[in-house]
Amino acid sequence: MIEAQIEIAASPSQVREVLLDFSKYPEWHTNFVKLLESEDNTRSLQSLEPGDKIKCDIDGMQFTAEIKENSDSLYQWQGPPVFGLIAGLHSFHMESANNGASTIFKQTEKFTGPISFLMTPTLLGRKMLGQYNQFNRDLKTRVEAMK
Repeated sequence: MIEAQIEIAASPSQVREVLLDFSKYPEWHTNFVKLLESEDNTRSLQSLEPGDKIKCDIDGMQFTAEIKENSDSLYQWQGPPVFGLIAGLHSFHMESANNGASTIFKQTEKFTGPISFLMTPTLLGRKMLGQYNQFNRDLKTRVEAMK
């Protein structure tokens, strides 16, 4: 599993609002997440429900994933299997901290499949961990600047 975490000085709802407003990503994040939108491009990310599809472009990998959870504390999708060898469950966790004054934002990817053991932070997952950490820092900077 790949996991990157950061504390953001804002409420989980403020973090979630920025996180799920993909149209504004070019203002604060341009190097890893290139596209997140509903499959039909008519619904907001906030309104998607389990079973709905989301189009993604993450570091040049374009795919359609399935929303697994969309709650106040978790936004999660399941990516499709790649050649039947590996699939990822991507999660954005937003946990209240300091009596709601801040948020522990955690991004995780849980891999399944015959080659999932290669996706550790010390092997093939090293680049991904760096990208998750950069995304988290970008999100923190954006959210805290809006206060």
